[in-house]
Amino acid sequence: MVWEVIEEGEQALLYHFNGKISLRKGPKRLWLVASKLKKLEKITAHHNEYLAIEYLDGHTDHKQGPCTEFMNPMIHLSIQTKQCYCLDTNCAIVVVHKFSWHGEEENSKVKYEAGKNNFEILNCAPDQLYYNVDEVRTADDALLRIKVMIFYEIKDIKKMLNETKDPIADFLNCCKSDVIGFTTAKTYLNFIETCHLLNDLKNYTRLVERSEKIGFEVTKVVFRGYFASPKLQSLHDTSVKTRTDLRLNYEAEIQQQNQLDYNLKNEISRLQMEQDLEYQKVLNQLELSKARLMESNRILFEEEKAKIEINTKSKLKSLENLARKNEQKLEHLEKLNQMNIDLTEHLFNYHFLHLFII
Repeated sequence: MVWEVIEEGEQALLYHFNGKISLRKGPKRLWLVASKLKKLEKITAHHNEYLAIEYLDGHTDHKQGPCTEFMNPMIHLSIQTKQCYCLDTNCAIVVVHKFSWHGEEENSKVKYEAGKNNFEILNCAPDQLYYNVDEVRTADDALLRIKVMIFYEIKDIKKMLNETKDPIADFLNCCKSDVIGFTTAKTYLNFIETCHLLNDLKNYTRLVERSEKIGFEVTKVVFRGYFASPKLQSLHDTSVKTRTDLRLNYEAEIQQQNQLDYNLKNEISRLQMEQDLEYQKVLNQLELSKARLMESNRILFEEEKAKIEINTKSKLKSLENLARKNEQKLEHLEKLNQMNIDLTEHLFNYHFLHLFII
């Protein structure tokens, strides 16, 4: 026999000698006779926690903190204190679901390990990942490492849960398949000339189709360059140097030829200008000679015209004098006629005398 005390705020199970069990709450002082007292564990959850309570009948209950619960083995299977989830903007949680995706290996942003990224809060904001596709062979058996950056965004959580367990693994596998398909169809030099096309989503058909099927959208893929073996790179550098020298020589030759063509065109233009100038001089001389000849002819014409006018005036004056004389003679003859003088005899005598004088 012994005295047992249950403090205020405590609970205990009293096991009777007949097999019955009863719950006792404090404050209380018990005299135990052929019985046993077992205090119950008090489990507490603070304001950012909650209690996950599993009952013996199989159902589960959650109590948001701050709260307390006594672990009663008669009705409880377990009571656990768990942290509450704080969801920021663009975050979501799937109840009773834990995600396990490929995650970045330690000390590497481009290598991924299955099951490395375990979480319960799903980030729905746009995100990106770096990835290196290793050991990609070209058509002429050159071994390359191709570096890309994938930008993606989740669009449909329900579709993602139904269609995939690890979308990152899907991205990596499809991206690798697209890059290998693009590269293996080209020679090393042809790949170098067209590698910028890896920035175009049109060359990532499998990645785009798979992302849509699992509820994601790949918005962009950035080609970050490639890496070849040192020996291959050295050969390529030598080839590039040779091509560059040839191109520079070709461009220098073209520039020289262009300069010669330019000089020749200038010379032809200068000769043409000189020829045009000489031709213009001849034309000017001809025009001047023509002007002089026309002026000389005009002067001669004016002189002849003046002579003709003088002769004409002289003849007109003579004719006028003759006309006056004739008029005077006619008047004289009319007077003689009026005086009854024989005009025939008079004219004969006049002409005979005139001839005699001459």
